[in-house]
Amino acid sequence: FFFQAEDGIRDYKVTGVQTCALPILTGVRRQLVGTLSKGYRQRVGLADALVGNPPVLILDEPTSGLDPTQIIETRKLIAELGQDRTVLVSTHILSEVEKTCTRAVIIARGKVLAQGPLADLCPPGQSLEKMFLDLVEEREAVGA
Repeated sequence: FFFQAEDGIRDYKVTGVQTCALPILTGVRRQLVGTLSKGYRQRVGLADALVGNPPVLILDEPTSGLDPTQIIETRKLIAELGQDRTVLVSTHILSEVEKTCTRAVIIARGKVLAQGPLADLCPPGQSLEKMFLDLVEEREAVGA
């Protein structure tokens, strides 16, 4: 992958752990990042974050701007990465949390409202969105 820098173009070699990210970058390995679509730039950012093989990976809205196929591929990659490291996903899309994560911390207005394994947070058949709305409504009713 090539990144344009002030002192020229840099070629980043992708080796080791980040090779698991290569399928999401098929077809664009020889392009400048600035010429890629938003979805591909987001994918390159993820691959770049893996270069140092971090034990903790923090992803902010990792599926934002991706098409449905890219979203599914990104979810699979996050699940794969989560097998041997902590992956923290920050998102406002709670249905995405249900499809991607095993645990959640629900925060509203800077306060932790709930946390734990998804199976423990919601009664069977209830969505995380419904649980969040109920928690916020309950919090506002008590004036907290």
